Amino acid sequence: MRKPIKKAARDAFHRGEANFNTLSKKNLDRCRAQFEKAVQLEPDYARALAELSYANVHTATAGWHSEVEATEALAKAEAYGQLAVRLDPDDYDTHWSLGYYYINSGKPGDFAKGIKEFETALALFEKTTDRIDRKPGLLAEMGEALVFDGRPKDGLKLLDRAINLVPDWYRWNYAFALYCDKQYKQAIGALDQMYRKPGHPRYLYDCWLTRAAAYAQLGKKKKAKDAVEKFLKTKMARRGTDWTIADELKRTPFRPNKAGRELRDHWIDGLHKAGLPQGGSVKSGSAKVVSAKKKPAKRAPAKKRPARSKPA
Repeated sequence: MRKPIKKAARDAFHRGEANFNTLSKKNLDRCRAQFEKAVQLEPDYARALAELSYANVHTATAGWHSEVEATEALAKAEAYGQLAVRLDPDDYDTHWSLGYYYINSGKPGDFAKGIKEFETALALFEKTTDRIDRKPGLLAEMGEALVFDGRPKDGLKLLDRAINLVPDWYRWNYAFALYCDKQYKQAIGALDQMYRKPGHPRYLYDCWLTRAAAYAQLGKKKKAKDAVEKFLKTKMARRGTDWTIADELKRTPFRPNKAGRELRDHWIDGLHKAGLPQGGSVKSGSAKVVSAKKKPAKRAPAKKRPARSKPA
């Protein structure tokens, strides 16, 4: 039985959830600070430790920090995630957060650990968790992890469930999985069904990349080029940074096995055809292995896609 949590710690935890937002460095910093406060007040607060791990992965991969700071954030994420699972191995959320860390750690062998933690999380989610406590983001994030594992059809099964539960980023994940399964028209259709349309201040601008790649694979060069331009323009306006294929290779955590590499190359091929700038020393269609939102070769942690709002 879980011990009661002090009200002050619970309040800090809920403030952390309310502030979670990967589109805003300010909000993400506030979110992490509140989870840290919750843990200071209740050192054995497993759910707060899990969310603190999750927030630190986003801090590491958001692209706002130096390589040293990002590496430190990932180290914290590992420690918090492992402690959370030890304290409460029966909570799906602790396994979800630890799995998310492993998928994004960049360490050889961690991707497989991440899939295993997600599988444990899903089993607990389905069998032992009260429905009111089930965060459907698990379905979306595990679905995406299965795509990166080279299994888009398995990912689509989970994402099919998630997209009926409202948040736009579920449909973005769904569209990405459809692209990886070479269902390009359906991927564009999934993006068209999003509640927040282009022009909305909180539109997920990374959707333009999925749209661009799908258009490119359909041979619609002008639409693909326009989508890339809109992505780059919005990204520069919101984050003050550019984006290239080299950057995309750093952040996409495809598993370094045959299926994962094939899907990664298929994704990059679409972006290359759409006209996303090359950047760095990346060769088109190369078999370069990408570290795991973001893997066996070590890399400087890069930004994870925005608006992955686990607490929502």
